[in-house]
Amino acid sequence: MYDLHLHSTYSTDSYTWATMKSMCDTAILKGLKGICFTDHIDIDYPDCTEVLDFEKYSRELDQLICEFDKRLEVYKGMELGLQPHLFEENMAFSSNPGMDFILGSIHVVGKKELYGGDFLQGITDAAGILAYFDDLKKCISSFNDFDALGHIDVIRRYLSNGETAFQYNLYKDCIAEVLSDLIQSGKGIEVNTSGKRYGLSSFHPLTEILSLYKDLGGEIITIGSDAHRPEDIGYGFDEVSYLLKSLNYKYYCIFRKRKAVFISIE
Repeated sequence: MYDLHLHSTYSTDSYTWATMKSMCDTAILKGLKGICFTDHIDIDYPDCTEVLDFEKYSRELDQLICEFDKRLEVYKGMELGLQPHLFEENMAFSSNPGMDFILGSIHVVGKKELYGGDFLQGITDAAGILAYFDDLKKCISSFNDFDALGHIDVIRRYLSNGETAFQYNLYKDCIAEVLSDLIQSGKGIEVNTSGKRYGLSSFHPLTEILSLYKDLGGEIITIGSDAHRPEDIGYGFDEVSYLLKSLNYKYYCIFRKRKAVFISIE
């Protein structure tokens, strides 16, 4: 299988031993066929001015692709932090030639970070969830130069009253709108296994969301561990295969040069 969501030391929230080479070596030990590095590019992130040195990142990836040739497929990607006002800034990165995969993700709502719960100050969980989906809809309507949407229900991690405050039936219409927009624009969604690793009851997204995406005509599914250290690469992948088959998915996708490649789920 392929892990399409990995972070190295180029991401400020990764561990010091998560060098690109150590991530590749571990992927081989775990029997993966290929990986894609998707280090963070989060422009205008609250209280942070550091942005990925893309040229250095790209050069090291090119070297790794050659070094691990015939042992591991290594793809060049990025996790682009989506905010409604960042069209031009994000396009400057996403339009770089030679990229294989652009994962679009929300880490900031209303210019307040999700991590740590800043965006929930003074509001209820319900209001925060609605604000999250409102920003998400604005982002995907204003910027579409990405290939798949990462951890669509990541908001479950950060609620004041825990993930049980996120009741699928209450937000199904909002979710359906987002999924429909993604499908119409030819974008996929990610199964991100870190949800369980962070103590949630399921991967991202909920099984109901995966089922709804398929019912609405969605076909593009990527799989990623969201690993920030080598030991988490490929986390839960056997379970993901079982889950997707149980929902009648026949394929998942990897991306080469921004084009979806469908791989049969065995």
